[in-house]
Amino acid sequence: MTAAEGNTREQQGTIMFFIKLAFWLGVVVLLLPTDAQQQARLYGTATATVERVTTFCDRNARTCEMGTQAWSTFLKKAEFGARLVGDLLTSGGRQDDPVALAPQPRQKLSANTAGDLSGTLSPMDMQPAWRGPPGRRGGT
Repeated sequence: MTAAEGNTREQQGTIMFFIKLAFWLGVVVLLLPTDAQQQARLYGTATATVERVTTFCDRNARTCEMGTQAWSTFLKKAEFGARLVGDLLTSGGRQDDPVALAPQPRQKLSANTAGDLSGTLSPMDMQPAWRGPPGRRGGT
C-alpha cells in the first residue's frame, strides 16, 4: 500500500466517523421532548440522577469499599494477563523455565556406551511411515 492510499483510507475513516457521529446526534435530538413541561421534567430527572451517582459512596460506604477492592483485584488480574500475553508474544511460545534453560553437562559417550545403544529399535520402529495410496501416473 502506498502512502497516498493510506492517507485516503485514513481520510475516509475520519469522514465515516463524523457521519456516524452526526447520525447519532440527530437521533438524540429527535428523541428530545419539544414540550417545555416535558423538557423541565427531563432536566430535573437528569440532574437528580447525576446527583445520586456522585453521592453513592457517601450513602453506601461499605459497598464502595467492596467495589474498590474488587476493582483493585480486577486490575491486578488484567495486568497479569496483559503481561502474560506480552511475554508469550515476545518469546514466540517458548517456555522460559529456569531449570530447562540451565546448561546441562555433556556426557561423553565411550565406545562401550555407543555399543549399548545399538539394537534398541523394534522391527515396528523400522517400518516406513504410511504414505497413502500411490498416485496415478500418466493420463489414464
